[in-house]
Amino acid sequence: MRTPEEELARVVARYEWVLANVADGIYGLDAQGRVEFVNPSALRITGYPLEEQRAADQHQLLHHHRLDGSPYPRHQCPVWLALRTGRTVTADDEVFWRKDGTAVPVGLIAVPTVENGAVTGVIVSFRDLTDQREAEQRAAEIDRLARQAATSRALADRLQQALLTPPPEPDHLHVVVRYQPAGHEAQVGGDWYDAFLQPDGATMIVIGDVVGHGSDAAAAMGQLRGLLRSLAYDNDETPAATLSRTDRAAQGLAVATLATAILARVERHPDVPVLGRRVLRWSNAGHVPPLLLSPDGSSRVLETAPDRMLGVDPTAPRHDHTVDLEPGDTLFLVTDGLVERRGSDLDEGMARLQEAVRDLAGEPLDTLLDTVLERLVPVAGQDDVAVVAVRAYPEDRPRPPEAGPNVLPPGVE
Repeated sequence: MRTPEEELARVVARYEWVLANVADGIYGLDAQGRVEFVNPSALRITGYPLEEQRAADQHQLLHHHRLDGSPYPRHQCPVWLALRTGRTVTADDEVFWRKDGTAVPVGLIAVPTVENGAVTGVIVSFRDLTDQREAEQRAAEIDRLARQAATSRALADRLQQALLTPPPEPDHLHVVVRYQPAGHEAQVGGDWYDAFLQPDGATMIVIGDVVGHGSDAAAAMGQLRGLLRSLAYDNDETPAATLSRTDRAAQGLAVATLATAILARVERHPDVPVLGRRVLRWSNAGHVPPLLLSPDGSSRVLETAPDRMLGVDPTAPRHDHTVDLEPGDTLFLVTDGLVERRGSDLDEGMARLQEAVRDLAGEPLDTLLDTVLERLVPVAGQDDVAVVAVRAYPEDRPRPPEAGPNVLPPGVE
């Protein structure tokens, strides 16, 4: 059994061990705020050696200025308040000044010692909040960037949606479009589509994808789409010629962007009476090739020799291609978000698309597109998806009910 002296020594040793090993800094101050004892953590955090701290005025040594450099009056100091009032005082946003002149954010608690009703000193325990403050700043910066990204995406989404207008519906063509944005965490892209009628009744179809993401890509998409739409509307030149003019105009107007695109024109066959047989004429500026689906479910990729994408060389030659568009045929123009996957090439993606549409040739066009998206992009991915599908119907018969009513711009019959 220990003697009272041994028990006291044991308790003192235990407290000394705690003081020596606790991570928080601990000071013992007298009634005038002078340092009586200081633990190793306080020495480490402040950088002052023991001999410079013992008997020093702690406020004058460590707590003399606020973080903004203004003087910190003693009577406002939470440690001094504990000494004056005899009450425990906590403070979560204080600053101690190290020996090297740098500030260390601290949270502290000051507990007065009272003997015979008089305050004889105070025990100050403080914690270095540097890591916590840095973590809070990082979290705040991440939150700021997330809000900024969300605002930017919302702006780009609004711009993109404003430009992706509903297509016209000429009497014996059915045009259906779908646009599926990328997943929530991904940036908005520069995918676009367009469809409009020329004054002679031909239907122009466009699909494109501006290189890049975010509001810059969406803005560039809007400029390029407007240029191409304007230049393609009122002329009888071929799609290749219009793409070349668009490329030159973009360079001259400092629309500095790279983009892939297909411009296609659905026109009546020049050598056949009006019986519903049409010609699809298109030019491809480095884009995913079109797919032509026949009524029997067979399909073919309209692969052609590649022309350069827009924005590379406005003088590069471009080529037109033609194919008959028979009644019941369905043309697909898509962006790469529908067919490209990490770890596979474009050929594999187009094969997946062909397989996805094989049993859908007889479905209404809206149903067909919705089913294709469910099969190929069941969950929004890292890229936007744009699709334009055009189905031809015989001109010597009424427009089928599943195609819906005609939708034509004002002044067009």
